[in-house]
Amino acid sequence: MIIVIISIDPSTKFLFDIVDSLKSNSIDFELIEIHPNTDSYKSCLDNIANLPENTTILFLGHGQDDQIYGGELLDDFPKQPLVKRNEMGIFKNQNLFLLACDSASLIKSSFRIAKTNKAIGFGPLPTEIEEVKNDKKLANEGITLDTIELFKQAINETVILSLLEYFKDESKDFIFLKDYLNLQLNKRINKAILEDDNRNLADLLFNMKNDMVIY
Repeated sequence: MIIVIISIDPSTKFLFDIVDSLKSNSIDFELIEIHPNTDSYKSCLDNIANLPENTTILFLGHGQDDQIYGGELLDDFPKQPLVKRNEMGIFKNQNLFLLACDSASLIKSSFRIAKTNKAIGFGPLPTEIEEVKNDKKLANEGITLDTIELFKQAINETVILSLLEYFKDESKDFIFLKDYLNLQLNKRINKAILEDDNRNLADLLFNMKNDMVIY
């Protein structure tokens, strides 16, 4: 069983390309949208808690090293924690893919609580220019809005290709998904350097690959 969970807010809209690609390639999955309201948050958590063991859960949204977030509506409903570090046990005996900032640290620090079968997470994934401005290293490297947009496209491209390859044979261990991601990210890094002559994009993709973990 495959579950895709996506947090609904203006900054995650681009991630629907992943959802649409899975649909267009006839991947059988259930979609859970976390809208910016308390009832939607609760409904999502209830659904997760009632999933059968060995479900593959793909979370697409925002995160920090101690939590993942639900939906947001600018000033009307600021994003709230969906699952905090000490609540990660809700994913027990599941295969978990967290496409969210600093989810690698969340997975590392909570794996004894979560007791997932396997979990894949990432480091910082700057998809908004504000995130670049708040990071001295990225700001000094001259990361622009154009680079951010290319990075968002590259995230979708590599994740989609990796998921489609993995879902061709669901009997494969979840660790193969990380292998596919490494392969696709390496290809995209090479393209950024050799074809696009875009070192900044290549660096963002390299960091994405280098910070990725599986537990």
